[in-house]
Amino acid sequence: MNNPRPVWRLKVELLGVAPAVWRRFDTYADVKLSQLHYFIQGAMGWELMHLCSYQDGRGYGCQISSELLLCDACHVGDALTYTYDYGDNWQHLVTVEKAMARPTGTYPHVVAGKYACPPEDCGGPWGYGDMLKLLASRRDARRRELVDWLGGPFDSNAFDIEEASERLAEYAEVSMSKTQTVE
Repeated sequence: MNNPRPVWRLKVELLGVAPAVWRRFDTYADVKLSQLHYFIQGAMGWELMHLCSYQDGRGYGCQISSELLLCDACHVGDALTYTYDYGDNWQHLVTVEKAMARPTGTYPHVVAGKYACPPEDCGGPWGYGDMLKLLASRRDARRRELVDWLGGPFDSNAFDIEEASERLAEYAEVSMSKTQTVE
């Protein structure tokens, strides 16, 4: 009898922002970290525009190879720090919450989340905080300029699980084609 591939539930929390932006999704434990990059991007709402790296769960130490398997980099209960966009320095805590007892379905897939992902290139956690303050201020030229830059209104409270699921599925497919052409 075939043993199914182990599936882990991950929680990805964007550090340094309030309220906390996070996503929870299930994926195979033996996914390469280079593919996990795409999964995090899709689930969070990033746009694959910048470089990334992984470090141990305390956010320092030597970088972890992106070709390493998730299950070789950590175990259930452990965490990694995923840094995206070295200029904005978005740090995410990726925690392996649990192994799924009876995995069924297609992976990866989003199971929960909270709050909107900050826009690309908004200046990291500090710039995002300033952006939210400006958006909450009275209507003036600076606010209108920011809304124009954003391409329309921005609702930091918004999270659409269907949209996140679709983007994750799309990015997962892209990650498969990238790894197949590299290998």
